[in-house]
Amino acid sequence: MDQGLPPGTPPEMWNVSNPEKVQRVHKGYFDAGSDVVLTNTFGGSGLKLMAYKHGSSIEDYNKKAVEIARQVCPEEGYIAGDIGPSGFFLPPVGNGTIEEFEENFIEQAEILVEAGVDLFFIETMVDLKEAEAAVKAVKEVSKVPIFTSISYQKTKRGYFTIMGNSVEECTTSLQDLGADAIGANCTISSDEMVDLISEIKQYTSLPVIAKPNAGKPELIKGKTVYQATPDDFAKDIKQMVKNGARIVGGCCGTNSEFIEKIDQLIKR
Repeated sequence: MDQGLPPGTPPEMWNVSNPEKVQRVHKGYFDAGSDVVLTNTFGGSGLKLMAYKHGSSIEDYNKKAVEIARQVCPEEGYIAGDIGPSGFFLPPVGNGTIEEFEENFIEQAEILVEAGVDLFFIETMVDLKEAEAAVKAVKEVSKVPIFTSISYQKTKRGYFTIMGNSVEECTTSLQDLGADAIGANCTISSDEMVDLISEIKQYTSLPVIAKPNAGKPELIKGKTVYQATPDDFAKDIKQMVKNGARIVGGCCGTNSEFIEKIDQLIKR
Protein backbone atom coordinates (compact mmCIF):
# COMPACT_ATOMS: atom_id res chain seq x y z
CA MET A 1 0.00 0.00 0.00
CA ASP A 2 2.84 2.38 0.85
CA GLN A 3 4.27 1.73 -2.60
CA GLY A 4 1.04 2.67 -4.36
CA LEU A 5 -1.22 -0.39 -4.51
CA PRO A 6 -4.62 1.05 -5.55
CA PRO A 7 -7.57 0.38 -3.23
CA GLY A 8 -9.60 -2.63 -4.32
CA THR A 9 -6.68 -4.22 -6.16
CA PRO A 10 -5.62 -7.74 -5.13
CA PRO A 11 -2.00 -7.46 -3.90
CA GLU A 12 -1.24 -10.79 -5.60
CA MET A 13 -1.65 -9.09 -8.99
CA TRP A 14 1.58 -7.20 -8.32
CA ASN A 15 3.51 -10.49 -8.41
CA VAL A 16 2.99 -10.28 -12.17
CA SER A 17 2.57 -6.56 -12.87
CA ASN A 18 5.07 -5.10 -10.34
CA PRO A 19 7.33 -7.99 -9.25
CA GLU A 20 10.27 -5.70 -8.51
CA LYS A 21 8.27 -3.85 -5.83
CA VAL A 22 7.15 -7.08 -4.16
CA GLN A 23 10.67 -8.46 -4.33
CA ARG A 24 12.07 -5.31 -2.73
CA VAL A 25 9.78 -5.90 0.26
CA HIS A 26 10.97 -9.52 0.58
CA LYS A 27 14.61 -8.46 0.43
CA GLY A 28 14.01 -5.80 3.06
CA TYR A 29 12.78 -8.43 5.49
CA PHE A 30 15.65 -10.82 4.84
CA ASP A 31 18.13 -7.96 5.24
CA ALA A 32 16.46 -7.05 8.55
CA GLY A 33 17.10 -10.54 9.91
CA SER A 34 14.03 -12.59 8.97
CA ASP A 35 14.61 -16.33 8.77
CA VAL A 36 11.31 -16.88 6.97
CA VAL A 37 9.55 -14.67 4.44
CA LEU A 38 5.95 -15.23 3.37
CA THR A 39 4.93 -15.25 -0.28
CA ASN A 40 2.61 -12.49 -1.45
CA THR A 41 -0.30 -14.95 -1.68
CA PHE A 42 -2.38 -14.24 1.43
CA GLY A 43 -5.44 -13.69 -0.79
CA GLY A 44 -4.22 -15.95 -3.58
CA SER A 45 -6.81 -18.71 -3.35
CA GLY A 46 -9.37 -19.19 -6.11
CA LEU A 47 -12.36 -18.08 -4.03
CA LYS A 48 -10.61 -14.92 -2.87
CA LEU A 49 -9.33 -13.98 -6.32
CA MET A 50 -12.75 -14.64 -7.90
CA ALA A 51 -14.19 -11.96 -5.63
CA TYR A 52 -11.82 -9.53 -7.41
CA LYS A 53 -12.64 -11.12 -10.81
CA HIS A 54 -9.06 -12.43 -11.00
CA GLY A 55 -9.90 -16.11 -10.57
CA SER A 56 -8.32 -17.13 -13.86
CA SER A 57 -4.92 -15.83 -12.68
CA ILE A 58 -4.49 -18.06 -9.63
CA GLU A 59 -1.66 -20.12 -11.14
CA ASP A 60 0.26 -17.12 -12.50
CA TYR A 61 -0.02 -15.12 -9.28
CA ASN A 62 1.02 -17.96 -6.97
CA LYS A 63 3.87 -19.33 -9.08
CA LYS A 64 5.33 -15.88 -9.62
CA ALA A 65 5.05 -15.15 -5.89
CA VAL A 66 7.36 -18.03 -5.02
CA GLU A 67 9.75 -17.22 -7.85
CA ILE A 68 10.35 -13.60 -6.87
CA ALA A 69 10.76 -14.47 -3.17
CA ARG A 70 13.19 -17.29 -3.97
CA GLN A 71 15.41 -14.98 -6.03
CA VAL A 72 16.29 -12.90 -2.93
CA CYS A 73 16.22 -15.70 -0.34
CA PRO A 74 19.61 -16.22 1.32
CA GLU A 75 21.03 -19.72 1.61
CA GLU A 76 19.96 -20.01 5.24
CA GLY A 77 16.50 -18.49 4.62
CA TYR A 78 13.10 -20.08 4.02
CA ILE A 79 10.09 -19.28 1.85
CA ALA A 80 6.64 -19.90 3.35
CA GLY A 81 3.60 -20.31 1.11
CA ASP A 82 1.12 -17.89 2.63
CA ILE A 83 -2.55 -18.98 2.76
CA GLY A 84 -5.18 -16.68 4.20
CA PRO A 85 -8.97 -16.94 4.63
CA SER A 86 -11.17 -17.46 1.58
CA GLY A 87 -13.50 -14.59 2.48
CA PHE A 88 -16.43 -17.02 2.57
CA PHE A 89 -18.26 -18.27 5.66
CA LEU A 90 -20.21 -21.34 6.64
CA PRO A 91 -23.93 -21.13 7.54
CA PRO A 92 -25.56 -19.33 9.25
CA VAL A 93 -23.15 -16.46 8.51
CA GLY A 94 -22.63 -17.41 4.85
CA ASN A 95 -23.39 -20.17 2.39
CA GLY A 96 -19.96 -21.78 2.04
CA THR A 97 -19.29 -25.48 2.60
CA ILE A 98 -16.38 -27.44 4.06
CA GLU A 99 -15.95 -29.15 0.69
CA GLU A 100 -15.60 -25.78 -1.05
CA PHE A 101 -13.04 -24.68 1.52
CA GLU A 102 -10.93 -27.80 1.03
CA GLU A 103 -11.09 -27.66 -2.79
CA ASN A 104 -10.17 -23.99 -2.67
CA PHE A 105 -7.09 -24.56 -0.52
CA ILE A 106 -6.00 -27.73 -2.34
CA GLU A 107 -5.87 -25.77 -5.60
CA GLN A 108 -3.67 -23.03 -4.14
CA ALA A 109 -1.48 -25.39 -2.11
CA GLU A 110 -0.72 -27.56 -5.14
CA ILE A 111 0.55 -24.55 -7.07
CA LEU A 112 2.67 -23.28 -4.18
CA VAL A 113 4.28 -26.63 -3.40
CA GLU A 114 5.07 -27.27 -7.06
CA ALA A 115 6.65 -23.81 -7.19
CA GLY A 116 8.97 -24.83 -4.36
CA VAL A 117 7.88 -23.40 -1.00
CA ASP A 118 9.77 -24.69 2.06
CA LEU A 119 6.71 -24.64 4.33
CA PHE A 120 3.15 -23.33 4.51
CA PHE A 121 1.87 -20.53 6.71
CA ILE A 122 -1.91 -20.73 7.15
CA GLU A 123 -2.81 -17.51 8.91
CA THR A 124 -5.42 -15.01 10.10
CA MET A 125 -8.08 -17.70 10.34
CA VAL A 126 -11.15 -16.58 12.31
CA ASP A 127 -13.14 -19.80 11.92
CA LEU A 128 -11.59 -23.01 13.24
CA LYS A 129 -13.46 -25.07 10.64
CA GLU A 130 -11.86 -23.12 7.80
CA ALA A 131 -8.43 -23.46 9.42
CA GLU A 132 -8.99 -27.22 9.72
CA ALA A 133 -9.99 -27.39 6.04
CA ALA A 134 -6.81 -25.55 5.07
CA VAL A 135 -4.56 -27.88 7.10
CA LYS A 136 -6.27 -30.96 5.63
CA ALA A 137 -5.90 -29.54 2.12
CA VAL A 138 -2.20 -28.84 2.50
CA LYS A 139 -1.53 -32.26 4.01
CA GLU A 140 -3.27 -33.87 1.04
CA VAL A 141 -0.84 -32.37 -1.48
CA SER A 142 2.38 -31.83 0.49
CA LYS A 143 4.64 -33.10 3.25
CA VAL A 144 6.40 -29.80 4.04
CA PRO A 145 5.83 -28.26 7.50
CA ILE A 146 2.55 -26.46 8.19
CA PHE A 147 2.45 -23.40 10.46
CA THR A 148 -1.14 -22.52 11.43
CA SER A 149 -2.14 -19.24 13.04
CA ILE A 150 -5.53 -18.14 14.38
CA SER A 151 -6.81 -14.59 14.92
CA TYR A 152 -8.25 -14.04 18.38
CA GLN A 153 -10.01 -11.14 20.05
CA LYS A 154 -9.49 -10.26 23.69
CA THR A 155 -12.83 -10.29 25.53
CA LYS A 156 -13.91 -10.08 29.16
CA ARG A 157 -14.15 -13.89 29.12
CA GLY A 158 -10.72 -14.34 27.57
CA TYR A 159 -9.43 -14.88 24.02
CA PHE A 160 -11.82 -16.12 21.31
CA THR A 161 -12.15 -15.97 17.53
CA ILE A 162 -15.03 -13.91 16.14
CA MET A 163 -16.79 -17.24 15.54
CA GLY A 164 -16.53 -18.08 19.24
CA ASN A 165 -13.72 -20.65 19.07
CA SER A 166 -11.62 -20.83 22.24
CA VAL A 167 -7.84 -21.06 22.47
CA GLU A 168 -8.01 -24.59 23.82
CA GLU A 169 -10.42 -25.71 21.09
CA CYS A 170 -8.31 -24.25 18.26
CA THR A 171 -4.95 -25.38 19.59
CA THR A 172 -5.88 -28.96 20.41
CA SER A 173 -7.80 -29.46 17.15
CA LEU A 174 -5.02 -28.15 14.92
CA GLN A 175 -2.42 -30.17 16.80
CA ASP A 176 -4.52 -33.32 16.36
CA LEU A 177 -4.77 -32.62 12.61
CA GLY A 178 -0.98 -32.58 12.30
CA ALA A 179 -0.01 -28.91 12.20
CA ASP A 180 3.71 -28.48 12.92
CA ALA A 181 3.46 -25.11 14.69
CA ILE A 182 0.43 -23.32 16.14
CA GLY A 183 -0.21 -19.79 17.31
CA ALA A 184 -1.85 -16.43 16.79
CA ASN A 185 -1.60 -13.43 14.50
CA CYS A 186 -3.41 -10.19 13.65
CA THR A 187 -6.35 -8.41 15.36
CA ILE A 188 -4.66 -7.68 18.68
CA SER A 189 -1.63 -5.62 19.67
CA SER A 190 1.66 -6.96 20.96
CA ASP A 191 0.92 -6.11 24.62
CA GLU A 192 -2.38 -7.99 24.40
CA MET A 193 -0.73 -11.02 22.83
CA VAL A 194 1.73 -11.56 25.69
CA ASP A 195 -0.81 -13.38 27.87
CA LEU A 196 -2.38 -15.13 24.87
CA ILE A 197 0.92 -16.87 24.12
CA SER A 198 1.06 -18.21 27.69
CA GLU A 199 -2.44 -19.64 27.23
CA ILE A 200 -1.66 -21.28 23.88
CA LYS A 201 1.47 -22.82 25.41
CA GLN A 202 -0.67 -24.59 28.02
CA TYR A 203 -2.36 -26.69 25.33
CA THR A 204 0.48 -27.71 23.03
CA SER A 205 4.03 -29.01 22.99
CA LEU A 206 4.49 -27.72 19.42
CA PRO A 207 6.40 -24.54 18.60
CA VAL A 208 4.15 -21.52 19.29
CA ILE A 209 3.70 -18.69 16.77
CA ALA A 210 3.29 -15.01 17.78
CA LYS A 211 2.64 -12.38 15.11
CA PRO A 212 0.72 -9.41 16.59
CA ASN A 213 -0.31 -6.09 15.10
CA ALA A 214 1.57 -2.84 15.75
CA GLY A 215 -1.04 -1.55 18.17
CA LYS A 216 -4.61 -0.50 17.44
CA PRO A 217 -5.28 1.14 14.05
CA GLU A 218 -6.38 4.76 13.98
CA LEU A 219 -7.74 6.73 11.04
CA ILE A 220 -5.67 9.92 10.69
CA LYS A 221 -6.35 12.21 7.73
CA GLY A 222 -7.95 9.36 5.85
CA LYS A 223 -5.02 7.00 6.39
CA THR A 224 -4.88 3.98 8.69
CA VAL A 225 -2.04 4.44 11.18
CA TYR A 226 -0.68 1.98 13.76
CA GLN A 227 0.86 3.70 16.77
CA ALA A 228 3.18 1.07 18.29
CA THR A 229 6.90 1.77 18.00
CA PRO A 230 9.39 -0.89 16.86
CA ASP A 231 11.19 -0.70 20.24
CA ASP A 232 8.07 -1.30 22.34
CA PHE A 233 6.89 -4.00 19.96
CA ALA A 234 10.21 -5.84 20.19
CA LYS A 235 10.13 -5.72 24.00
CA ASP A 236 6.69 -7.35 23.95
CA ILE A 237 7.96 -10.02 21.55
CA LYS A 238 10.85 -10.71 23.91
CA GLN A 239 8.33 -11.34 26.70
CA MET A 240 6.35 -13.64 24.39
CA VAL A 241 9.51 -15.65 23.81
CA LYS A 242 9.89 -15.95 27.58
CA ASN A 243 6.26 -17.12 27.68
CA GLY A 244 6.94 -19.85 25.14
CA ALA A 245 6.79 -18.34 21.64
CA ARG A 246 9.34 -19.82 19.22
CA ILE A 247 8.24 -18.35 15.86
CA VAL A 248 7.81 -14.59 16.03
CA GLY A 249 7.15 -11.73 13.64
CA GLY A 250 4.81 -8.88 12.88
CA CYS A 251 1.40 -8.49 11.30
CA CYS A 252 -0.61 -5.36 10.37
CA GLY A 253 1.20 -2.06 10.83
CA THR A 254 4.66 -3.61 11.12
CA ASN A 255 7.48 -3.48 8.59
CA SER A 256 11.09 -4.60 8.29
CA GLU A 257 12.17 -2.07 10.92
CA PHE A 258 10.12 -3.98 13.51
CA ILE A 259 11.80 -7.22 12.49
CA GLU A 260 15.22 -5.62 12.76
CA LYS A 261 14.47 -4.52 16.33
CA ILE A 262 13.32 -8.06 17.23
CA ASP A 263 16.49 -9.44 15.66
CA GLN A 264 18.67 -7.07 17.69
CA LEU A 265 16.87 -7.79 20.94
CA ILE A 266 16.48 -11.56 20.68
CA LYS A 267 18.63 -13.27 18.04
CA ARG A 268 21.83 -11.32 18.42
